[in-house]
Amino acid sequence: MSEGVPFWENWPIWWEAMLVALLAGAGLAYLGVWVVLKRVVYVPLALSQVAAVGVVVAFLIEEAAGLTGDSGWHCLCEPSWIALLFAVASAFYFARTEAGGERATGVAYLVCSALVLTLGAFVRRDLHDISGVLFGQAVLAQLSQVVTTAAALLLVLGSHLLCHRRLLFAAHDPAAAGAAGLRVYRLEVLLYAGFALMLSVATRALGALPAFGLCVLPALAALRVARGMGQALALSTAFGLVSAGLGYYLSFAFELPAGASMVLVAGLLLAGASAFKK
Repeated sequence: MSEGVPFWENWPIWWEAMLVALLAGAGLAYLGVWVVLKRVVYVPLALSQVAAVGVVVAFLIEEAAGLTGDSGWHCLCEPSWIALLFAVASAFYFARTEAGGERATGVAYLVCSALVLTLGAFVRRDLHDISGVLFGQAVLAQLSQVVTTAAALLLVLGSHLLCHRRLLFAAHDPAAAGAAGLRVYRLEVLLYAGFALMLSVATRALGALPAFGLCVLPALAALRVARGMGQALALSTAFGLVSAGLGYYLSFAFELPAGASMVLVAGLLLAGASAFKK
C-alpha cells in the first residue's frame, strides 16, 4: 500500500486521470449494452486494431515527410487523430457486413494486426513512444484528454438521444425496421461510428485492455439484472463509473496496474450480478 501518499490530499496529481477514466468508463459501458445485445462483442477488439494501424501510418508519414513537433504541419499527422479517422471509417465496413458478423470481425482483426506488425518494423520511433500512443496509460492524463473524452461522450449520448427508438428498432429487427421505412444502414453506421469514436479515445487514454473490458463486462453485469433496455443502459453506465473510479483508487492505494484494476472491479461486479440473478 502507498504509505505517506494520501489519495485525497494529492488530488491535483490524479484528478485529470480519474476524470478521464470516469468519462470513458461511462461511455464504454453505455455502448457495451448495444455491443452485447447485437452480439458483436469482438468488434471492439477489431476497432482497436484498426486504430492501431492509423497510429503506425501516422508515424510513417511523419518520418517520410520529415515532420517534427515544431512543424506547422505536424498537427495534421497527430497519431490520435489519424487513429480516430481510421476507426470511424471502419464503421462503414462493419455496418455493411451484416452487423459486424464474426467473419467480418475476424478478417478486420487479423489483417489489421498483421499490418501493425509489418508496418511497425519500418518505424524508427522509440518503442516507448509507439506503445504509449497505441495502448495508452491510465495512471496520468492531460487536460486535453479530459476535453476530448468528454466531447466524445457528449457526441455519442446526444446522437443516441435523438435516434434512440430508431436505433433500438434497427438493432433488434433490421428487416422489420427496413420494411417500416427506416434507413437501417445509416443507423448501423451511426452506431458503429459511436463505438469507434469512444474506443479510440478511451484506448488512447486508458489502454487497450481497460477499454475492451469496460465495454463488455459492465454491460454483461447490467443485462443480468435489468428488466428493460432503459434500466440496462442506466445500470451499465453506473457499473462503468464504479469500475473506473474504484479501480483507479485501488491502483493508487495498493500500487496496482490501473487498467487491470478497473477490469478486475468490473469482473467482480459481473460475478456479483450473476450470483444475484441466481
